[in-house]
Amino acid sequence: MAEDALSLGDGEEAPPSESGERFGFRLSESIVHAIDRQIVSSGLRLIMFLPAFGALMYFSTWAFSQSSPTFWLDNIEPNLGMGFATFTASLSFVVVLGYILAVSFHRYRVSISLSTFHDRVEASNSEHRSVQSLHGYDGLLYQLQTSMAHHTKSLILALAAALMLIGVFWYGTGTIFGNLFLLISASFLLLSFGQHLPTRSTPFNMVEQTGLLPAYTPPVHPSTLNMVFSDLIKTHMDPLLRSQYDEYTKILEDCFKRGVNRHFAHEKFLMTLYRHATGLDRKTLELEMSEILTKKGMDHVFSHETFTLEAWLVLLGLINQRCPAFFRMVDRLKQDLESGRKPAMADLIFEVDMENVVTDKANLFTLFHNLSDKTRTVVFRVQTPNFEPKDLALTYRLEPGEKYWWSAEALPLATEGNDDVLGKMSGLLKDSTVSWQTLIPTTTGDATVSVRLEETNGELLLGRQINVRVRAEFRQWLRSTSTYVAYLLGGLGLVSAGILLLMELFGGFTA
Repeated sequence: MAEDALSLGDGEEAPPSESGERFGFRLSESIVHAIDRQIVSSGLRLIMFLPAFGALMYFSTWAFSQSSPTFWLDNIEPNLGMGFATFTASLSFVVVLGYILAVSFHRYRVSISLSTFHDRVEASNSEHRSVQSLHGYDGLLYQLQTSMAHHTKSLILALAAALMLIGVFWYGTGTIFGNLFLLISASFLLLSFGQHLPTRSTPFNMVEQTGLLPAYTPPVHPSTLNMVFSDLIKTHMDPLLRSQYDEYTKILEDCFKRGVNRHFAHEKFLMTLYRHATGLDRKTLELEMSEILTKKGMDHVFSHETFTLEAWLVLLGLINQRCPAFFRMVDRLKQDLESGRKPAMADLIFEVDMENVVTDKANLFTLFHNLSDKTRTVVFRVQTPNFEPKDLALTYRLEPGEKYWWSAEALPLATEGNDDVLGKMSGLLKDSTVSWQTLIPTTTGDATVSVRLEETNGELLLGRQINVRVRAEFRQWLRSTSTYVAYLLGGLGLVSAGILLLMELFGGFTA
């Protein structure tokens, strides 16, 4: 593994001391990440709860700055010797200190993950696997560094909020300057919280093999998928995982059984993993894998340190979340094969799907498969008034399949050989042409997309109309709105405090 030893030259490994240091660094990250996930950023979510509770204490301090409530005056203040506003201000200070500790701990965890990321990149480079040359590396690095910058600003603003509370204690809660420092402290706390919120949309860690995936957004993808599952999966892998996957597939290809088509084996391998993610049992998974892999290949798949079955489940689940249209299309073809349903055209399979609810962009997937024994050319046309591009026409030359990957009779999901749903689907995807188009919405609300399959002379073969709804993703909208509100209220608080402070000083000078 790259994290255990750095390659220093031709087969030379790092000395044991360096390896031990790297292992210790990795272990500390695991512990820190576990605490952060269970208590700070997730689980108890102290980094979210403490600012909210602190805001309540700020409001209580301001509301009772002139006089304490009756229950406090009669029962507590004579014994405690402290006004209610002073008590809530003290509690606010404790809460802000706790928030500073939470932000510091979370920032420390992020800094460890960022350092580990750079170490992994250097290790890959030393093994002649350049990560920087892969698509998406610059965007991913920018995302990680931006997240780190947000955490740093959040910590600085939280420290400023605590310092302003000291000013409240110095001048007293019932004084003009005490209230001004209270307003400034609350504004800094809001701004600190606003700095943290955007980072929750793109969390990342280096403890899990798939920890970078939530922070990675593919900048480019193929418009026509040749090896459908393989191209789709490699597109969504972060650059570090992608570089490891290339090495993984090289060994995997050497373990395919003789006589098995390499492209077919790749598609069946990934198709079987997808079916395992959707409910295929472990025994059937191993039986299907053994049809394409040697014993060495089986050991490679089921004992790999990076691409474990759990990692595959996470990766496929993420792709299913980002491209649900593709998997719906695959599931429909699977159901047609299981039931023995005939295609709409005897010599051509045409399937299309798109997200029902579009938030950021729409992924339009289309599958063409030539069931005849002759080459044919078709025109795929997309027309829509609500997306860009509004009119798209692509011409595809469809070659005959290697064999007839369909059945007029119902098929079982998995049996010995390739005359089952898994085998037929793998061959179908291998010989099919799959188009992946990204459509950018120009309006919100109801939208339509018309899809036409035509002959080269313009004759219509099949037409579909897709009705979708374009709206903002709720959690992302909530985070963005909350961030802007925090920035707005915090900024207004600082401006108001500055104006009031100048007015007080100016009034004092004139007096």
